Amino acid sequence: MRHFLDRLYGASLFLAGLFLVGIFLLMVGEAVVRKLGGYIPGASELIGWSCAAAGFLALPATFKRGDMVRVGLLVDALPPRQRKPILLGCLVLALVFTAYMLKATATYMWGSFVVDELTQGMLEIQVWIPMVSFLLGVALLLVAIMDELVVTWLAPASELRAEKPTAIEEPGL
Repeated sequence: MRHFLDRLYGASLFLAGLFLVGIFLLMVGEAVVRKLGGYIPGASELIGWSCAAAGFLALPATFKRGDMVRVGLLVDALPPRQRKPILLGCLVLALVFTAYMLKATATYMWGSFVVDELTQGMLEIQVWIPMVSFLLGVALLLVAIMDELVVTWLAPASELRAEKPTAIEEPGL
């Protein structure tokens, strides 16, 4: 199961990277086409949707790798017996907020699907289509938080750290 989840988080991060490459190509393409006297219709919308997709699809992997901004230094200063309940409490709180965000997003997407809501701007498509990446990113973040909750619950208190240690390498070694 561990291997499957890590591959799932990696696939989500890979998709986020593809959206970043898409943003780059659209922006460079738009600049070149403008110099030639033209324009790419809907480029701004595509770039905006791609930015949102890249951000939300990267969430699960960045959470699991500990790359999100956290206040772990405060938690890690506590004794191990106090650290574990605080980490579990933080994860439960994150789980509740993320579950609410997932429910709210799914409800909004379903509503826009039912009423056939269209985006505003140069490209008119159904609103739920660009929101799929948002929903997927939040759903996978919820899975990542549940995963971390189980890992934290099962780990001995003495081994738990909120911040992952960084490896400092000396040049030339």
